[in-house]
Amino acid sequence: MGKKFTNPYISEMDNYKDIIITEKISNHPVKPFPDTQPLKSIIDIGCGSGNFLRKYAQNNPDFSFYGFELRFKRLVKGAIKFKKRDISNIRLIRDRAENIRDWIKEKSIDEIYVNFPDPWAKKKRQLKHRLVTREYLTELFKLLKPTGHFIFKTDHPIYFQWTMDRLNIHDHFKVIEYSDDLHQSEYDKANIPTEFEQLFKGKGFPVYYIRSIVQP
Repeated sequence: MGKKFTNPYISEMDNYKDIIITEKISNHPVKPFPDTQPLKSIIDIGCGSGNFLRKYAQNNPDFSFYGFELRFKRLVKGAIKFKKRDISNIRLIRDRAENIRDWIKEKSIDEIYVNFPDPWAKKKRQLKHRLVTREYLTELFKLLKPTGHFIFKTDHPIYFQWTMDRLNIHDHFKVIEYSDDLHQSEYDKANIPTEFEQLFKGKGFPVYYIRSIVQP
């Protein structure tokens, strides 16, 4: 019988308890910034190792940032980046994206980003696993402020259209910007690239982009 594998990043997370949150306190939504009143609060769902959060937070020290991620290695790598640069306005939450409302108060978030989610495109029966559904958009709507935004990026044209369709039929979202080639569009100037996005851009692949705003 071979040795049982233990992920070394599980124990390493203990070194970053001020950044990585793994347990809810008394089953209440997390309050990672109790001493501040942020100008804006931002969520990155599936934040990877945190390049997007790092760049956004460095330019906006008066904002609060929450990253949702499951993989231990990515969480630790993100926390290392933030510590190294003395970034204190980011918290990483280890949980599934579907559980987001367990952590975040309703009507408390200004922007929610879903950057390059798994398109689940190999087989038709996998479509049920896609994160962006009408039902999930409703969950995100409950977290967003009345002026809040939902932003989506992907390298997958079918998932792009899938998301556009669900936003367009949703009662509480209105698409205000979109592009089927973000880096060649007018929206690229304000764009903050993710790790995946830089890879796609380097290979000359287009990135698909949507920004929508909450409507009553």
